Amino acid sequence: MTFRAGFVAIVGLPNVGKSTLLNAFLGERLAAVTPRAQTTQRRLLGIYSDEASQAVFIDTPGLLEPRYTLHRSMREEALAALDDADLVLAVADAGFEPSLDWAGGFAPAVRVPKILCLNKIDRVEASTREGLRARFASGGWDEIHGTCATEDEGVPELLEALSARLPESPPLYPLDDLSDAPVRYFVAEMIRETCLEELEDEVPYAVAIRVEEFREREGDRPTYIEALIHVEKESQKGIVVGAGGRTIRKLGIRSRRKIERFLGQRVYLRLRVKVLPNWRKKTHHLRVLGFRVPAQES
Repeated sequence: MTFRAGFVAIVGLPNVGKSTLLNAFLGERLAAVTPRAQTTQRRLLGIYSDEASQAVFIDTPGLLEPRYTLHRSMREEALAALDDADLVLAVADAGFEPSLDWAGGFAPAVRVPKILCLNKIDRVEASTREGLRARFASGGWDEIHGTCATEDEGVPELLEALSARLPESPPLYPLDDLSDAPVRYFVAEMIRETCLEELEDEVPYAVAIRVEEFREREGDRPTYIEALIHVEKESQKGIVVGAGGRTIRKLGIRSRRKIERFLGQRVYLRLRVKVLPNWRKKTHHLRVLGFRVPAQES
């Protein structure tokens, strides 16, 4: 039997469901997902393997017009994924006209197959779905698929189509791997996801997480994790901590539950908050926090 393997870059505007789609492909909640745009800040590899193929998905930040250094870093992360890809999966929100306009004008300079995924197809009347496909029929797409990733509608068919277009190759990673990212990365993402869910206005976008300590302990003692929640201003620190520490306790409880489900073991989680002034705009702060530094600013 011929085995196929390769990299699939998932690209699109913010909040179109790229990470939800990745999680649906893998059958695991690997990528952070919230209703907020820009939940994904850096690219993440998610690996799907079966007996005949291995698709290495590159989940990328939403393509947005950058307003500061972190945005430029996120955009470079997304565009760099196209250079590594054997397939490009462009995702558009079927019920959001600006996203459809983006898909209509998306023309990366790549010589690999391009597949368009019209996600959130449940937002479109069944009678108009074929017309939506016809709109993109002459856009240079190799295939067009409709999905509702939250309900797994169309996802198996899309995954099968992607796997069939991968190049012939031996597996690129061990077949039981789900990602190449370390456990600390996922712990930090679960804490950041919780901040996005619980904090309001601009505050969660000013949050960056760094896991300072991750220590498994002997016997039935819980794994010890200590993490820093970085914010940009003292006022934001006060909001994250909350009156009498109420907010940070809530963040800790919800984050700990997610981490325990992910690790399958008990966890003692300690959260601290530290001000890192204007970290989103300063290259040396971004570098320390593990972000790609934009080429023109490195």
